Amino acid sequence: MRFFARLKRDLGQKRWFRWVLAVAFGAALGIGAGRNIKGTVSIVDGDSMVPTFQPGASVFAMPVLGALTRDDVVLLDDGKGDSALKRIVGLPGERVDIWRGYVFINGRMLVEPYLPKYTLTFPDQQCGRFHFELGPEEYFVLGDNRLFSLDSRSYGPVARDKITGRVPVSKNAPHSHFAPFTLPAPGKTAIRPLSSEVLTAQTRPQGN
Repeated sequence: MRFFARLKRDLGQKRWFRWVLAVAFGAALGIGAGRNIKGTVSIVDGDSMVPTFQPGASVFAMPVLGALTRDDVVLLDDGKGDSALKRIVGLPGERVDIWRGYVFINGRMLVEPYLPKYTLTFPDQQCGRFHFELGPEEYFVLGDNRLFSLDSRSYGPVARDKITGRVPVSKNAPHSHFAPFTLPAPGKTAIRPLSSEVLTAQTRPQGN
């Protein structure tokens, strides 16, 4: 025992040995971190995200670190041993309505500039639902190719644990925003513009 203790003390005093230990420790940390943040490469199969992602395109998905946000493009576990590529439109706790070709979030019209011009969004004919209430861990996802996408309009909101990765997009990619219109009042058939007082309150800087 004394021999090993003396050997450990002598080696610890040598600069080269301390350097080797530091390099080995750093390499081990790097390998561990790499395993934790390793992404996956998938091949797009289908037309549901056209024109943003064409069939046959390669997409690189990273593990989801941090909160998911509206417009995020994500990989989902489809429950059949495969993955689906979709875009997050509704966030936990929100109300999503589909009315006359438009998506409304909490009653406000969502403008989606990443969609081709004149694209309309309609409920799934078989499902027939046009109103969705999202739970605290649920997301509403849609494909960009609204006419040919199997998404939350058909199978409903997606649980957080079914989202397996996030696809990085360009910082210059278009983002959705809200138009100054709300759903029609009960019994009415025309959308309503938000009042000037509401618009002013929504655009006023925080703290004023």
